[in-house]
Parts: sequence; structure tokens; C-alpha cells
Amino acid sequence: MKIDSLVRPKGILLDVDGTLTNKQRVVSERTKEVLAKISKKGIKTGVATGRSYASLAGYILPLFPPEALHIVASGGQIVSSRGQVVWEKLIPHEKVVFLAKEIEKRGAYFIFGQKDILYASASVVPNLLKHPWGIKADSANTLKDWSTPLISVVSINDGVRNFLGSQKDLNAEEIATGYKPAYFDITAKGVNKGTTAKIWAEKQGILLKDTLAIGDSVNDIELMRVVGASAAMGHAIDEAKKAAQITIGTSEEDGLAEYLEKLLG
Repeated sequence: MKIDSLVRPKGILLDVDGTLTNKQRVVSERTKEVLAKISKKGIKTGVATGRSYASLAGYILPLFPPEALHIVASGGQIVSSRGQVVWEKLIPHEKVVFLAKEIEKRGAYFIFGQKDILYASASVVPNLLKHPWGIKADSANTLKDWSTPLISVVSINDGVRNFLGSQKDLNAEEIATGYKPAYFDITAKGVNKGTTAKIWAEKQGILLKDTLAIGDSVNDIELMRVVGASAAMGHAIDEAKKAAQITIGTSEEDGLAEYLEKLLG
């Protein structure tokens, strides 16, 4: 599928932060309207994001049909808009507890999701509760089983970088965009948006070559490389622009909505 010919795809996967949303973490009305039109066209559309379901449940996923499938947790999980898990690859409880302890020892903080709640280092919970998307959050100390598809690490430093680099049984990726401070996303080894996109497409009954992916960050590159068509946002990092077939407008310019409108005709 050549993207420059604007052939209509059978599937669309959208990054969230900086792609679906702008710098204010808002989905524009124009974007909401085009998402509704896509649903009516029967194109299988979902998000492909590093965020856990818990941070998407209140604001982002209600913009999609209830039965729509989404790649969340940086590829660690596929869920429906209503939160039904259809596939996942978990990091075991013991490993999560170990990582959390070592991360905090080095002056950073951890966050992970289970169902519709984010669990985190106690000191970051108040900030999570202030998020404009109405995110539910609690201290991880209230939880018995810490197994999860994704651990995010914030307030990172070189000590954390070196430690995570030594964890060869995991996939730890540093994410740096202009939209928020750099952080790490940790998934099980071999898991990313691109690997899980293959499973997503199979469950949708479509082919990856008929799928369009749009994003702006380093964790979108693996996805862009496996789909048939890809676009980078105008403000995307250079590596993402190189991986994508074309570059579209920025999120501040409603670049996503403008491009999808042209795609739909």
C-alpha cells in the first residue's frame, strides 16, 4: 500500500501522546469527528501506545467503538475499548517487585497498570490523580500481585539507565519527546508495538500490509517498519521521520485530522 496515493487502509493504528493528542493532552474536536467517520467506514482503528489501559479508560478509549482493539502498554497487551484483555505478555510479580525496589533505590519512580488503576511509587500518586484524564491511581504497596505488561520509570538518571541496561531479560526503552520529560518503558523481552501489531492484525482479520500507523516517537519506529503504510507527525523525532513513509502536520496544527480527512476522501 503506497501511502502517497492515499489508498484507504483496512486498519489504522494511532499513537496517543503527541499524535492523537496535542501538547495540552487534548484530542481536538476535529480529530474526534474524523475518528467517528472512520468507524462508520468500517476501518479497524485503534491506538498503539506506551500507556496502560488504566490511563486511557476515562478519556481516550471512549472515542472508539466498544469492540475496537488497542495495543497498549508498549505492546504488552491488547485490549478492547471497554478493557477486555484479548492478549498479553506479563512481567512476573517477583521481577516487578525487584525492579521497583532497585528503581527507587536509584532515586527514580515506577508506575504500572492493572485493569483500570495505575499503581506507583507512593510519592507520585498525587500527581497521577491530578491528571486531566481522570486517572485512578494508588500506591503499589496496597497490591498483592504486581505482575503487569509494562512498567514505566520516571525521574530517570544515569544510575537508572545503567541498571536497566543490565536487565537483559527485559526490553527497556528510553522515550524522549518534546511533550514530556524522558522516561523508560519496560516490557517483557521481545515485546514492542511492532511485534504485537502482528497479533492485532490477525485478531482483526486483516493484513499488516493493509495497515497504516501514525506516530512521533522512538517506540513507534518498530511499528512503522512492519506495517504497509506509515506517517510521522511534523514534530516527530528525526528517527521516526526517517522510518515513516511521509511526514504530516504537527498535532498543534491538527495534522492527524487533516491527513485522515484526505485519506477518507
